[in-house]
Amino acid sequence: MKKIILGTAGHIDHGKTSLVNKLTGVNTDRLEEEQRRGMTIDLGFASLTLPSGQNISIIDVPGHEKFVKNMVAGVTGIDLVMLVIAADEGVMPQTKEHLDILNLLDVKTGVIALTKKDLVDDEWLEMVIEDIESTLQGTTLAGSPIITVSSVTGEGIAQLLNTLDELTQKVQTKEALGLFRLPIDRVFSMAGHGTVVTGTIISGMIKKGDTLAIYPSGDTTRVKGIQVHNTSVEEASAGDRCALNLTGVEKSEIQRGDTIAPEGALTPIWLADALVYTVKGKGNLVHNQRVHVHIGTKEVLARVRVLGTEEITEGSKGYIQLRFEEPVVLLRKDRFIIRSYSPVVTIGGGWIIYHHTRNRKRFAPETMDALSIGEKGTVEELVSLILNSSEKPLSLNELWQTLNIERTELEKALQEEIATGKLIFLQDTQKYLSTNQYEKHYSKILAEFKNMYKKYPYRYQIDKEELKSRVFDWLDPKDFGALINDYIAHQRFLTDGNSLSELDGKALARILETKEVSLVEKAFLAWDINTGSIQQVSKELNLKTN
Repeated sequence: MKKIILGTAGHIDHGKTSLVNKLTGVNTDRLEEEQRRGMTIDLGFASLTLPSGQNISIIDVPGHEKFVKNMVAGVTGIDLVMLVIAADEGVMPQTKEHLDILNLLDVKTGVIALTKKDLVDDEWLEMVIEDIESTLQGTTLAGSPIITVSSVTGEGIAQLLNTLDELTQKVQTKEALGLFRLPIDRVFSMAGHGTVVTGTIISGMIKKGDTLAIYPSGDTTRVKGIQVHNTSVEEASAGDRCALNLTGVEKSEIQRGDTIAPEGALTPIWLADALVYTVKGKGNLVHNQRVHVHIGTKEVLARVRVLGTEEITEGSKGYIQLRFEEPVVLLRKDRFIIRSYSPVVTIGGGWIIYHHTRNRKRFAPETMDALSIGEKGTVEELVSLILNSSEKPLSLNELWQTLNIERTELEKALQEEIATGKLIFLQDTQKYLSTNQYEKHYSKILAEFKNMYKKYPYRYQIDKEELKSRVFDWLDPKDFGALINDYIAHQRFLTDGNSLSELDGKALARILETKEVSLVEKAFLAWDINTGSIQQVSKELNLKTN
């Protein structure tokens, strides 16, 4: 059975919570203030079994403009949406803003629930439906079914349930084999249990007893218990709406916006490259503009660096860098929403191209080329770009987390790049290095030999540790060892274990010049003291000639 999350959306007082209550029997307004004011403030949760037996989780979001940040936290990661519009009012400001957010998050599957049907006549209802259809044009929800309902009389509820059942067939199953990530949307303490967090698993799987980390702090915790749909389970996976009972951490150490993932799997960052789409009618996005960024369940302030142009006009798209004001954890292809600093309105959104990046030159051709490949390049092009820009060898896991693509697809691309000579596989560490970087490192070593010959004419060897400290001090010792061993294996250098020497005719001359005759003597004795040719000597010494 599929694991499906349904999110609500819509203007305040259009009947979202009442409709969820009618569908599930659950009042999702759990806070005392919500019940007193009759207004949803924070996220509410329920589960629903459809006529087919398919079970879905429901996230009910607030409709008031003051709580849009809570709405974004709720709809991030949903599979389908129920956009609720009251028949007596029709499309309202928060209807449009919520629709903009859904469009920017690329939510493509949904139903329009036209509530309060019992309050209007058929002629008015027809006018409202026409306006809704017009509003949906050009969005990801264009053409979505519109079901008229009444939470008071129950009219249309059965049709709505059947429509939701049909829509679940369009939902694609999430990848359960990916990196486990759960953005936290709620944290509380429960008597006799301790700290509990809730959220939607966006990828991977988790088991009871797993040791994980809370990001961006990196604090470790152990999963004491897991609940899905209020039922204790041994494991949960992508698409599950779940509650985790954690040990080793206090409620005060966790907050909404934190992410739970395996230890060492995520690196907090301050800078990311992205593709952004701006909302028409909300103004241009200008360079160095301060904005609110909503990503996962996290809200963070950031500065926008516009790349390739002075500004991004409303209703268009462009490349940007987001410079966050506090560390965040995210991956390539994660979606986000941008809201202006003041007044706070939704002005754009998009997806992350590179989460491991550097401060880019705004108008440089290499900047635009890299971002273009990141947006629409093949997996092979992405792999080549990442490895060509990395002086350090990268493991399969590092590449997988950097690119956030299916593992089998990545492995296939790596093998193709190796077969065409674009990549080197370092056997000792099971890591990958671009051929360009491999040759650059080789040239650096040759330059060290050249400098040594000038300074010490009678030396022909370089100590490995000396080479490491002088040229590759930034490289992990294991990676350095793997690189040197690969050069030796491919007969680019000779080694006596601790030192390196070159493999050309000059090396033989230097052996003779420095009176290191033992190696040459070995060759001559093998020839009964008859002097061999330079080719014979080189062959015996496993040397190359010029």
